[in-house]
Amino acid sequence: MIDILQQKQQLRHQLKSLRSQFNQSHYQYTPPLIQNILSFISAVCSQEDVIACFWPLEGEADLRPLMHELHQQSYKVALPKTPVKGNPLTFYSWYPSAVMEEGRYKTIYPNTEILEPNFILVPLMGFDRKGNRLGYGGGYYDRTLQHFTEAKSAGIAFSYQEVTTIPTEPFDFGLSAIITELEIIYT
Repeated sequence: MIDILQQKQQLRHQLKSLRSQFNQSHYQYTPPLIQNILSFISAVCSQEDVIACFWPLEGEADLRPLMHELHQQSYKVALPKTPVKGNPLTFYSWYPSAVMEEGRYKTIYPNTEILEPNFILVPLMGFDRKGNRLGYGGGYYDRTLQHFTEAKSAGIAFSYQEVTTIPTEPFDFGLSAIITELEIIYT
């Protein structure tokens, strides 16, 4: 019998391949995705909230237009810095003129002050309708969501990243909402 770690690795491999097939179509999926994220944020956040976004890695949704829009609407925007494995993410204030630096795993974060997020957007490799998520396997967002217990969160993905079932382990942190270009899924 294949164990859960092997199942997750196989699913990551399949989803990475699928993501590369759809990568050229992301530009047309991004505007409705951002509109759905903005609708969700306006419903669950206040202007004082710190919204944690993410700088896109290859194949991920590009939230930079969202970050600019949130900044224009006077929200505080933060981006994560990936720490040494085993620790939660640290979030830094982002604004259009912030100096950006490269971090672990080719992530990009601003060289600014640390902020504590009230709302965390979580990048997904895959998801299911029960709120289970598949990331890259480092556990950073699981630890982060467990660390920031008061923060609201939502997964961000394109609809083609949905699968029937994500294999889970006891430490996997599920999501109460997943936002795609087609819909907002409440779990």
